[in-house]
Amino acid sequence: MSSDSPAPRPPALSARRSFRGWLALLGGALFATPILAFTLPQDVRIPPVKARPQPVPALFSHWSHNTQHCYSCHPGVFPQAPLGFTHQDMREGRFCGSCHDGKSAKAVSAMRCEGCHVAR
Repeated sequence: MSSDSPAPRPPALSARRSFRGWLALLGGALFATPILAFTLPQDVRIPPVKARPQPVPALFSHWSHNTQHCYSCHPGVFPQAPLGFTHQDMREGRFCGSCHDGKSAKAVSAMRCEGCHVAR
């Protein structure tokens, strides 16, 4: 009786290869994480819904929100692409207003305009 399948590996050899595979995966993830962090934009200029001379469009800083994880906002609250929105949207709990509601974070209405509308 002949079989085309290879003989089963001893359990120790199979476990060693499995461990090496997981170790390689972990090493790859640790290597890629800093690279991904540097490829993300630190600041994102929020495009205005309509053109206007003043104030300058809001500037969002990912680093000032570093206590949050990417998935806290993306893609549920914000898409992965810049999207314009209004103060009315925020007052209704959308976009920045989903956190800046006065409970989870400082309310948008309590913030200085220059806190977001900065010319940098």
